[in-house]
Amino acid sequence: MITAEKVYREILEMPLKEREKLFSVIARRGFEKDSYSHNEVFDEIRQSPFTVKEAAEYLEVAEITLRRWIKAGSIKHERVGRNIVFDPDELKAFRKDKLTLKG
Repeated sequence: MITAEKVYREILEMPLKEREKLFSVIARRGFEKDSYSHNEVFDEIRQSPFTVKEAAEYLEVAEITLRRWIKAGSIKHERVGRNIVFDPDELKAFRKDKLTLKG
């Protein structure tokens, strides 16, 4: 079940740029109707892949650590030309697994 507390925690875990996008979406859609579902608000944000820099920030690790995980095949990623990108949902799952292993 999605609760306000869970959504708030997810927002705090987002990289700064993603939070800015979220608030932009909320502001833009805030005048269209009175009530929105979770998916209406968050689906637009989850469409854009994360760069190495954004993913490292989200995972709270150094970029070099993330690049080691990529080289070792520990984290799912895609190459778009010369760039490495990450699916937001895959990063979220990786972060959840990583935090579970720590705790």
